[in-house]
Amino acid sequence: MSSPVVTVGPEDGVRHCMQVMTDRRIRHLPVVDNTGSMIGMISIGDLVRAVIEEQQETIEQLERFIAG
Repeated sequence: MSSPVVTVGPEDGVRHCMQVMTDRRIRHLPVVDNTGSMIGMISIGDLVRAVIEEQQETIEQLERFIAG
């Protein structure tokens, strides 16, 4: 584990979390609330899945727009 521990909050977006993980070269990121209590753990795989889902939704919206 990295020291000091790098964390994110529940309000941080996918892109921000990916940037933190990329910059720090870490694969897991604890999510803490405003009291500093850990409420979850996200992995790079979780974030990649979220980006893929977001891109798939965009593709589907564009296809519907083009089809009229």
